[in-house]
Amino acid sequence: MIRVTRNQAGFTLLEILVALAVFAVMSIMAHQGLRAILDADHITRGQSQRLADLQVTLSVLERDLAQVISSSTRDEYGDRLPPLRLRPGSDAVRLELVRSGAGGSERLRRTAWVLHERGLERELWPGVDVVDPESKRLQRFADLVDEDEQLGINSSFYFLVRTDSGIERVDSWPPADGSDSARLPLAIELVLDLPQLGEVRRLMAVGL
Repeated sequence: MIRVTRNQAGFTLLEILVALAVFAVMSIMAHQGLRAILDADHITRGQSQRLADLQVTLSVLERDLAQVISSSTRDEYGDRLPPLRLRPGSDAVRLELVRSGAGGSERLRRTAWVLHERGLERELWPGVDVVDPESKRLQRFADLVDEDEQLGINSSFYFLVRTDSGIERVDSWPPADGSDSARLPLAIELVLDLPQLGEVRRLMAVGL
């Protein structure tokens, strides 16, 4: 009887181990690539949302500044207040103004914009004179930085005024010399030093 012997082809153990190692390396690379794409998408979405929040905040601020009028008011002690003033502080910078178009029974309203370490917020009083400091209402806007970040030290308000020598940019209001405190600047420039975006500048006209 003639016996036929067939050669059975297959993979050796070494070949299987090499294939598994190659597959493992490719899986790790694919996972890292997918993780990088997801991280980049998360950062992009966060930046887009932050820019949208910033645009809403600046739009409300620009509208308030366009409605500023030159009208003196009084504080809770009866002292006169200028229609527009910047009050630097240790923790926040406060821009106070008198604006028209308040709506309701009050034609004018005193408003303040507070620049703190996370962004901007808006303070509203029911009328013009600050009779009761506790009567103000706080309107918060979205934070412009992450929880572990804060705005840079260059963030502030600046004022553009017309002088005999041309247009000048000053960092305080009313003028430091106290002259003509009832007048208004031509425009206000807001500078926001954002950790992720750098310096964002917005120039806004004052008054209609």
